[in-house]
Amino acid sequence: MKFTVALLSTSSFVAASAFILPDPRSRRQQRPTSVTLAESKAADLWNVERVDHISDWTGSFDTYPNPLSLKDNVPSSWFVGLNDAVVAKVQIDALERIEENCLLSEEFDDINGGEEDCEMVDRGLNAEAFILAGPRAEIAFDPPKCKAVIVTCGGLCPGLNSVIREVVMCMRRQYGVTETYGVPAGYRGFLKPETWRPLDEEAVKNLHQQGGSVLGSSRGGHDTKAIVDTLVEQGVNLLFVVGGDGTVRGAAKIADEVKARGLPISVAVVPKTIDNDIPQIDRTFGFESAVEAARAAINVANVEAEGFPLGLGVVKVMGRNSGFIAMHSALGSCVADLCLVPEVDFYLDGPGGVVDHLYERILDHDKAVVVVTEGAGQNLMKEMGASGEVVKDASGNVLLDDIGPWLCKQLKKRLDDRFEEASVHGDKTTLKYVDPSYMVRGIPPNTADNLYCLQLAHNAVHGAMAGLSSFIVGSVNTRECYVPIELVANKRNVIDTSHQSLWEYVVFSTGQPSFQTDEDRRDKKDVVTTASGGIVLLTEQKE
Repeated sequence: MKFTVALLSTSSFVAASAFILPDPRSRRQQRPTSVTLAESKAADLWNVERVDHISDWTGSFDTYPNPLSLKDNVPSSWFVGLNDAVVAKVQIDALERIEENCLLSEEFDDINGGEEDCEMVDRGLNAEAFILAGPRAEIAFDPPKCKAVIVTCGGLCPGLNSVIREVVMCMRRQYGVTETYGVPAGYRGFLKPETWRPLDEEAVKNLHQQGGSVLGSSRGGHDTKAIVDTLVEQGVNLLFVVGGDGTVRGAAKIADEVKARGLPISVAVVPKTIDNDIPQIDRTFGFESAVEAARAAINVANVEAEGFPLGLGVVKVMGRNSGFIAMHSALGSCVADLCLVPEVDFYLDGPGGVVDHLYERILDHDKAVVVVTEGAGQNLMKEMGASGEVVKDASGNVLLDDIGPWLCKQLKKRLDDRFEEASVHGDKTTLKYVDPSYMVRGIPPNTADNLYCLQLAHNAVHGAMAGLSSFIVGSVNTRECYVPIELVANKRNVIDTSHQSLWEYVVFSTGQPSFQTDEDRRDKKDVVTTASGGIVLLTEQKE
């Protein structure tokens, strides 16, 4: 599958079926409209990924009018309706048709499974879709009785403080929820509720201008039962978790424990990682800021390389298993001659190798710039005896061998021998190494990320207040959606190097070897790609 965007409603297909929002001033004993999406007529046409709702395990279908719906001059069209969803796959084979069971719904009596009719039905009518994010006209929690907490976990990232700020602002200004607390030091902070920080507008008003997390963070420290015990003891019914893949797995465990106990607690996740390795969604917040900072480092390396004969600039950027920062910053800089990422194994010597490519590029232009991801070349280092013992951090991530200095040493040694013979002056390679690493993640978010943080935070609040739980909020081809945690847990977004994506731009624009040896033989219908040039990869489950 390839992702692009389309907003759907069954009214597009059934003109006589118009959706009418419920009267916002009525208090109804029924499930909120946002939950019945997958059970409505839309489910007959589209494979809408269902999101958990607290009524599934509490048995309570009480709803309350959304305070936003009571404001003057607010049109009903601003609220998410019963049939609003976003189609995941729209880029299709235009000649593809369903050949089997094409019974769609009772509204389509003329399509009843007959062989001739089935051949003319577009497979898109069974395509995957996600519930559209946004405010619902009716909510599952009474705002005066709400108590919310927010926690940031894992590595730092531009925009963490912006998300904290916007969760608080949305809770207070849009829903009138005044009890919001920040949990310090990641998951371990749940065990000490006396250290929780009360958050109001005054406390968060300038956070978007600061890097890092005002709440602090940590890796590990997750005790599911103890965390849920604390939530119950403190009367919390809204939990907002901000973090990466390990944090998402932890949030999934909390949501499962809440469900097992039948507790009226919503668990919402705002995914965070500068590596952009969360699957299904377009990108994670902080990624664009990190790319911008990485590009500045590449520009410096380029200036240094241009300043001396036979100049070579090498820049190492972050990316444990995914090379998105390297790919985007290399393309955006327009000066990179080689981009090395974890998704593509490379080799140094021989025809089509790194050394030959850089030698020719420096001969032609008197300089070259290399951008390498921290997770690149790990297999090569191991093969050449340069890897160390396998060590993991508190989150279960394998600590990587340092590719930057090792690569510089290998390139310097090989290129010096060649240039010393070829140069009239006996010049050797002038190599400058730039490692911005933590400089790309400890900065405040740029304008694009700040806006994205606002959208994600507000939609996380809207979903949680509607009673949805165990979801991440993210942009699927430019529209914010609610994606079930189970669809992203233990999976990773990596660069798609086998299908049409941004990686082909890297190979073609830099002129570097493709290093491709194995073709992805999966049916293209089974391949899920993202707008940032990624593909979903199943990973090993970590405890």
